[in-house]
Amino acid sequence: MRLGFSPVTAQMLDLDAAFALADELALQFVELSADLFEIAPALQDPERVRSLCRSTGIGVTSHLSYVDLNLTSLIPAARRTSVERSLRGLEYAEIVGASCAVLHSGMHYLHHPQADPLAHEALASSLRELEGASVPIVLENLGLTENDFLRGSRELHDVTRTHGMRNCVDFGHAHIEATRTGLTSIDDYLETLGSDVIHLHLHNNHGVRDEHLATDAGTIDYRDYRDFLANFAGTICLEILTGEPGIRASVAHLRELLEPRG
Repeated sequence: MRLGFSPVTAQMLDLDAAFALADELALQFVELSADLFEIAPALQDPERVRSLCRSTGIGVTSHLSYVDLNLTSLIPAARRTSVERSLRGLEYAEIVGASCAVLHSGMHYLHHPQADPLAHEALASSLRELEGASVPIVLENLGLTENDFLRGSRELHDVTRTHGMRNCVDFGHAHIEATRTGLTSIDDYLETLGSDVIHLHLHNNHGVRDEHLATDAGTIDYRDYRDFLANFAGTICLEILTGEPGIRASVAHLRELLEPRG
């Protein structure tokens, strides 16, 4: 199990402390935030990241920017800025040696028969500009609200294949979408996306909002995914909002869950 965590989600902005925790818990990577690098570059200085990777043997993944960013925007200036920020995030991911870069597909706010095709073309135009990046882009499932543009496993699969990208399945997001719509579930995403899934976001919630609880809290029963997680060859990132205690609890929970059964 190639396990890591997101320091920013855990509200840890000290890079050294994040790597120290990962080292203590024998984790394989930390997930860096392109948003944080945009806001305060010194907190994720590329040379410091590379130095910590060398000294600890811990790798990195990257979460591309999503704050105030919308690749599906119908506003040309907003979409253009979103593409440019994403391209800069991919450059940063390459510099620090990230093994993948998580990407949000965007929001659509004007639901109308004449506007919907424009949103499809806006997203397609954005993704065409991001194709061929040296760091694998993994499109993440959202589906948390009616404004998340790509909803359901089939839509995400079709866009992923069209643009030659890969996927991140966020268990918490899929659980909320399943509870809200009754149509798409974690299992649907894993089955439909198949081998395109090379990265996971794990956390828990109660099916209503994106709580980012430790994996042993909430209403996702991770025992149902024991076999999948045990055989998953990609990277597994803990996105836990409850800080270091939640990270420690989740690491212990998953390792206990995946211990060989006698």
